[in-house]
Amino acid sequence: MARQERLRNRWLLVAALLAAAAIYVGIERPWETKPVTVAVETLASGHVSQILAVNGRIAARNSVTVRAPVSAKALSVHADEGDHVMAGQVLLSLDTAIINSQVEQAAAALESQQAQQRQARATVDRARALGPNSPRSALEDAEFRLTSIQQETARLEAALRQVQRQLDEFTIRSPMTGVVVTRGVDLGQLVDLQTELFVIADTGDLVVETDVDELYSAYVREGLKALLKPVGTSIVQGGKVVFAAPMVDSATGGREIKIAFDEKVSLPVGLTVNANLIVNEVENALSLPRRAIVTDGGRSHVLVLENGVAVRREIGFSDWPSERVIVTEGLSEGDAVILDPGAVKPGDKAAPGKP
Repeated sequence: MARQERLRNRWLLVAALLAAAAIYVGIERPWETKPVTVAVETLASGHVSQILAVNGRIAARNSVTVRAPVSAKALSVHADEGDHVMAGQVLLSLDTAIINSQVEQAAAALESQQAQQRQARATVDRARALGPNSPRSALEDAEFRLTSIQQETARLEAALRQVQRQLDEFTIRSPMTGVVVTRGVDLGQLVDLQTELFVIADTGDLVVETDVDELYSAYVREGLKALLKPVGTSIVQGGKVVFAAPMVDSATGGREIKIAFDEKVSLPVGLTVNANLIVNEVENALSLPRRAIVTDGGRSHVLVLENGVAVRREIGFSDWPSERVIVTEGLSEGDAVILDPGAVKPGDKAAPGKP
């Protein structure tokens, strides 16, 4: 009886295993090719913006580099970086020892000449007072000498005025109201016409300066909207392009642009700013991730999931340096595009998974 019981249990186990195998074969159908699970995006039309991302730096719209019109030693520095200065305020005083000597020499020469002119004038007056009692030639000679002396006096007066104006050039004043952004001179330093003494900027009117690669420079124009995000801040601010250079720099291949903030900001000059230029906005457009596109030999296609099968579809799109592109032909709203075209081949069975 025990042996029969063991045999019966064995047959029951075998039957259970056979039943499980039959169920597995019926459900899994191992002789058939299983569909590959792929990430799919169903296309839907909507508002699409074409954005050009660039990095720029904060700069003052109005700034000036101050240089000396003469060469001399710096005797006293009256402004430092960060100082707010007014137009006409003294920034730097240069050594005037040499120019003062020239002024004194010019003044002395003029004073001596003026004395000669007074003597010549007295001689002419005496000759005229004698009238017929003085030879006419004496009067003519006196008048000629007076005219010559007057001309020399005028020349020396002009020379004195010129050297006095040069003396003013040894006092360096701010050409505008603003903030001293940089100072490039120290006490006792010998400066010349090329030395950058100060950079003065109007920090109340800031812009973002950057350049755009020549490949996309034709899309940039004044008035374009921009989204600006200064480094270190989490708030994106609006702006617009207020300047686009009329030519591309042949040395760098870039086109210089300036972007103004819509609202006044207080930021340090030189701060990096991430700028997104909105070069085009399209309503009711179809877009898809660039990674879903396969380009070969100048033609592009995607794989579309149709009735559980990957189907090749030729497309056209607006090529733009962004993660998503605008589809111009070949696809329709509701198409299920396979996002990883390398996972399957045209004709393969596929099933949609998470994108």
